[in-house]
Amino acid sequence: MAQGDNSFRPPYQGSGQGGNRNGFNGGRNEGSKPNPQLLYYLHGTADLVIVSGLHIGGQKQTLEIGGVDNPVIRHPISLFPYIPGSSLKGKLRSLLEAIDGKGIDGNPCGCGRAGCRVCTYFGPHKNTKHSLNPTRFLFRDAMLTDETRDYFNSFMDTEKSGYTEVKAENSVDRRIGISKQTDGGYRMIERVPAGSRFQFEMDIRVYQGDDAKQMEQTVRHLMEVLHHDTLGGSGSRGSGHVRFENIQFQRIEVQPRQ
Repeated sequence: MAQGDNSFRPPYQGSGQGGNRNGFNGGRNEGSKPNPQLLYYLHGTADLVIVSGLHIGGQKQTLEIGGVDNPVIRHPISLFPYIPGSSLKGKLRSLLEAIDGKGIDGNPCGCGRAGCRVCTYFGPHKNTKHSLNPTRFLFRDAMLTDETRDYFNSFMDTEKSGYTEVKAENSVDRRIGISKQTDGGYRMIERVPAGSRFQFEMDIRVYQGDDAKQMEQTVRHLMEVLHHDTLGGSGSRGSGHVRFENIQFQRIEVQPRQ
């Protein structure tokens, strides 16, 4: 994929001049810093395809003998598995931090500098004294598509399976070459099966002075990188291989028409 110009352009941080394009100055005094002006949103959608079983952990509702040790997260009403927006944001943020070499001592980046893509797009970690304007990238929970539910309903007892599979994992005693039966040697992990599709959705806030094209390119690049990485748990053991298809961005105007 063509990356284009990856040089980061710091966002507009105010000129000290009052007023906006609609002629309202918001009651600011001369020399005060104006609040950021939101120009439009970039609404992004895609199909998030599960290539290998996906495990994003949730809480166990019941205790069963021989039951699943690590269940997936589910919607509290429908009980369908879903991908939290926080998981998507956290994973894409960590990838961008790795690409840009950001963060320290294992913590997310919170430098708050104008030239930091991580802090500008995802927000500076635990840093409330910055001048980057509000976080640009907004991630929504990704829900299982109707087509996926219909597909699994055609051949699975989804009332029992819950649109998931159970994968058994074990640890092998290196001395005797057989599975350990204690100390977590045998575990049952619930996964969303390969072939499932989720509806990915996000919005990008575009403020005055922002480079919208660069922000969209960054998201597309991170989606491509994630395909070669993993989402959720047990990634080094085969889980969490995903890809994005049908990626689209649409401009959503917020300014009143003249």
